[in-house]
Amino acid sequence: MLVNCINREGYAWSNLDGETIFMTGGTGFFGTTLLYYLLQVKLQEKINLNITILTRDIASFSKKHPVLFQSDFIHCIQGDVINFDFPDKKFSKILHLATTTASETSKGEDQLKKYKTLVNGTERIMQFAGRCGASKVLFTSSGVVYGGVTEDRIKETYMGAPVTTDVMSALGQGKRSAEFIISYYANKYEIDYVIARCFSFSGPGLPQDIHYAIGNFIYDAMQSDMITVLGDGTPVRSYLDVDDLVIWLLVLLKEKCKHKIYNVGSDQSISIIDLAKKIRKLLAPNKKIKIIGKSKDNVGNFIRNTYVPDISRAKNEHKLDVWTSLDESIIKMS
Repeated sequence: MLVNCINREGYAWSNLDGETIFMTGGTGFFGTTLLYYLLQVKLQEKINLNITILTRDIASFSKKHPVLFQSDFIHCIQGDVINFDFPDKKFSKILHLATTTASETSKGEDQLKKYKTLVNGTERIMQFAGRCGASKVLFTSSGVVYGGVTEDRIKETYMGAPVTTDVMSALGQGKRSAEFIISYYANKYEIDYVIARCFSFSGPGLPQDIHYAIGNFIYDAMQSDMITVLGDGTPVRSYLDVDDLVIWLLVLLKEKCKHKIYNVGSDQSISIIDLAKKIRKLLAPNKKIKIIGKSKDNVGNFIRNTYVPDISRAKNEHKLDVWTSLDESIIKMS
C-alpha cells in the first residue's frame, strides 16, 4: 500500500531531499509508519534524508523495528522529551509527535503526569528548535482540544474546549497548552510551524489489545467467539488510514501553510455499532455481535459521543483527502 502512496502522492516527499529532521514520538504508531514510508522512499528514489529520533528506550526500538534501526539514515538518541540533552547538531525540520503512549493510557497513566509530559516536553522541544536552527516545526495535536462537542463535523474555528474541572481532560488541556507554547516560542525564535489536530485512525500497526474500538473489533473478528461492543454502540467516529495520514503530515511539514491549524482525519462518519457490523461483514460474517452497554466506556479521556472533523481546509488548500476506504483499511489490519 505504501508503494501506491508513493506513486500517487510523490509531492509529499519530493521536497524532502537534503532535509535533516528531528523527531519525537518516532517509536509510536504514527512515527514508525512514517519512518517505514520514508525508508521506502529513500530506497526507491535515492533522496538524501537524515532523521534523528528521540526515544526513551533505544534497545526496545532496535528489537521491535530492526529494519528501521539498521537503516543508514535513521539515528537514535536516548532521552525523555521533558529533559533530554540537546544534540550538538543542526536540524532543518522538527516533527513533534511525542505524548503519553497508547499503552500507558490504557494502563491508567496519571492525568497530571500526562499533562506535564505534553506541556514540559513541548517547551523543551521548542527551546531545542531555537537552538538547532529549525525552520519549521510540525506538532501533532488532537481533536480532543475541542472538548465534548456534539456537532456533526468540527471545524478548526470551533471555540469550544474541554472543561477545566474535568480531571479526565488532561490530554485535551495538555494539547491546548502545547499549542500555545509552540506559538509562543515560534514567535520568539521566528520559526514557521503548523499544528495537526489529529482525530481517529486505522491501519496496520494500530494496537488491537487496548482501548481502540476498531482494533478490538478486528481482534475479536479474527480471534474470539464473538465481536464485543463494550458501550452501547451509539458514539460516532471516523477513521483515516495511517498510510493517508503519512501523506498529510509530510505535505503539512513541507508546504507553506496558509493557516497554523489543520484538522487531520476522515470526514466519513460511522457509528461504533455500524463499525462492528462492517468488520463482521468483511472478516467474520458468521460471528455474533454482543453489546455490553457500559454507560462510560472510555479510557483515559472524557466521553465524546461525536468525534468527526471537518477537513475542508486541508482539502481546499493542500488537496489532501481520504484516499483509502475504511473497508480497505480494515482488511489491511486483519
